[in-house]
Amino acid sequence: MIEPLPELSTAELETLLAALDPLLDGFGEGGSCLDDASAFLERLGIGQSDDAETTSPLLQWLESWRAAGGNRTTLRLMVQTLLTGRQEDLPD
Repeated sequence: MIEPLPELSTAELETLLAALDPLLDGFGEGGSCLDDASAFLERLGIGQSDDAETTSPLLQWLESWRAAGGNRTTLRLMVQTLLTGRQEDLPD
């Protein structure tokens, strides 16, 4: 059975959205825009913890998205939609 993605806080979603910015093309060493996003997160200090078995929730999202064959555009849209939904839940 596939493990569900970890729930992200609003701040984590905003960080993930920033990492998926198309202006970061070429930021990473790999040939994929998701490699650029991973490199950006690692530069921020969001990556593997001291325990090599534990990966940050943000990198789990990127790797799961990569494994599913997803691209940056659709992941950005999904993250933006999640953020919009959270803003609508705020009291007036």
